[in-house]
Amino acid sequence: MIPREQRELQILAKLKTVNWISTKQIADHFNISFDTARRDVLHLTSTGQAIRVHGGIISTKYNEVPEYLNRRHILFPVKIEMAKIASSYVLPGRLYFIGSSTTLLQLCDLLGEVDTTVVTNAIDNAEHLMNNKFLKIELLGGIVDRTNRYTSSLDTLVRLNDYIFDISFIGASRITDDGDITVMGKADAAILKKVVQRSKKIVLVTQNYKFTTRKTSPYVVANCQDIDVLITDKELDDQYKKYFRKSNIFRFIKS
Repeated sequence: MIPREQRELQILAKLKTVNWISTKQIADHFNISFDTARRDVLHLTSTGQAIRVHGGIISTKYNEVPEYLNRRHILFPVKIEMAKIASSYVLPGRLYFIGSSTTLLQLCDLLGEVDTTVVTNAIDNAEHLMNNKFLKIELLGGIVDRTNRYTSSLDTLVRLNDYIFDISFIGASRITDDGDITVMGKADAAILKKVVQRSKKIVLVTQNYKFTTRKTSPYVVANCQDIDVLITDKELDDQYKKYFRKSNIFRFIKS
């Protein structure tokens, strides 16, 4: 039997040429049981790589991550579980940065009544963090990206020199074969790159498929060698673990 990861890559490649694939077609094509095909469908949809419809799946814009504005209200179970792991690193009386991503938005909802300080350039993060009456929230200013709902400016890049973050939580659109962590927006990348430089610890919260996707994501934020903790949805293959330092901590959802 072809491993699940390879089946999913082939399914996503097929979705670039057709509008819809049924669960039965997946089972027949790979000569697997209907239940196995259904589990493939559930994994692809729960991680946001495809959209589940009656009897099968459709593409999420040809295996590209949908624009933040279109996906911020979609609650994928694996993202919530990853956010729960990330929330365990947030302690009272510290200084944190939380970047813009739908998974990190879930983190903002899980901080409860922690009395700590969070800096962010993500508008939705700030809005959700306001539900915690004890949190001190600093929203970085600048030009607003209406689609991805973050702010950026040259003044912010200078201002970040005044911070030393205990932990910064960042996401990724893609991890390249060289271990570079990339995002879609140039301005966001500039902010995140400075944040990485000003942080004692970096926690990367991203799904496993970001290591294999080939979608366009041109702006480098950091390298996996800069990361202290990786939180992902399933255990990472050894070939990708080599991107990180030996001291890196790997955290994943346990089934």
